Amino acid sequence: MANYKWVINAVDCYTTKNGLEKVAYNVHWSYFLTEGEHSVSMIGVKSISEPDPENFIAFEDLTEETVIGWLEASMEMEMMQENLNNQLADKIAPKVVTLQLVKPVVEEVVEEEAVEEEIAEAEPEA
Repeated sequence: MANYKWVINAVDCYTTKNGLEKVAYNVHWSYFLTEGEHSVSMIGVKSISEPDPENFIAFEDLTEETVIGWLEASMEMEMMQENLNNQLADKIAPKVVTLQLVKPVVEEVVEEEAVEEEIAEAEPEA
């Protein structure tokens, strides 16, 4: 069974903005799809709209559920899930693989002294 899961990695906040404190403006997120032993993910940063002073939630009062609600309301969830489904299908049954050619055998570099000895031995004695 496919299982989608959000992880909120961090929230960027203004220390103060328009008289409000700890105002969230960016959410750093990861979105996972797990099926059996296979897992794929995507990550991103989503900007949050300006806060409404009447419905403002300070950072210390934010819940993961609230932030995920903001993300899901402002993102193309169907497209994101389709992307993860395609990633998972490619992971389970890859259509493309990267292979390496057999590496050639490289001969050791002969030390200069050994070459000089061979030359000296090969020269006829006078």
